[in-house]
Amino acid sequence: MAVIKIAIYQKNLHKRFTHEEIVKIQQSKAHFLILPEGYPHLFQSVSPKEGTKHEKEYQDHILEISEKFSGVILGGSHYRNNENGKLVAALPIVQSLVLVDFYEKKTPNKTVDIEVKEGVTESIFIMGGLRFGLLLGEDIQNKAIWDEFKKENIEIIFHLDTAKPDRNYEDDLSDYEKLAKEKNIHLIRVCGPTDGKPARSLYASPSGINWKVGKIEEDKDVFKTLSVNVMRSYLL
Repeated sequence: MAVIKIAIYQKNLHKRFTHEEIVKIQQSKAHFLILPEGYPHLFQSVSPKEGTKHEKEYQDHILEISEKFSGVILGGSHYRNNENGKLVAALPIVQSLVLVDFYEKKTPNKTVDIEVKEGVTESIFIMGGLRFGLLLGEDIQNKAIWDEFKKENIEIIFHLDTAKPDRNYEDDLSDYEKLAKEKNIHLIRVCGPTDGKPARSLYASPSGINWKVGKIEEDKDVFKTLSVNVMRSYLL
């Protein structure tokens, strides 16, 4: 068994990290930092296609964190044209000032991800000695990804998400608790408040909900460091 320290930052999608916030991340000495789907969204693009113009600026802001934080940074996500020229929603994976890889969203949101194509990358990665699965937004409903996780015996899954305002707080908790128990996994979700939409970051395990933001924190920035015990997915 190994204990993995995972820092999650429920961060407003439109606000840059300050120097003080980056120092707070550094002092956590976590192995991983997880950021919300859509972070950073610092420019008001009218469409995903327009959003690709800011790809480098979004990545540069994530790299700013990596200057101080030596762990693996997952997220948030931004729109880009991949190596095949397809418009995708991509989750950057960064460590030690290097943009190591991307995870591409497999299940574009039909309302928000206009003209965005289905991603083609793997859903399972190995970083920091850990094998883990990634889900971006609606990917949590993608049966093919879950089948892959089951086949590969993935124990810990990070879900970078945007909470849906038409769902209530209790239903979100119940659904994640049920899913973690059913799949026998550690499921860590991180969201970011934006435009009046709630953010409901949480950590669900086979034993239930281990941590969650409170109802009064749905519209706030929240930083939390979790200690997760893994049996199968740790390689070192």
